[in-house]
Amino acid sequence: MEDKSMTGTLYLFSGFSITWIILFIYLFSMVKRQKSLEIQIEKISSKLEKVQNSQALP
Repeated sequence: MEDKSMTGTLYLFSGFSITWIILFIYLFSMVKRQKSLEIQIEKISSKLEKVQNSQALP
């Protein structure tokens, strides 16, 4: 009986660990994507600002 209990506990711990690992990988990928989007937005904003400034000069 104790052997089945240990097996159940092992499965519970394994499932819990795998769930947390997947969650951290997902969060890491979301942070990475967000930083990439922020860089792209900054580039687009600076290009837009340059275009607006060049049109306002004449």
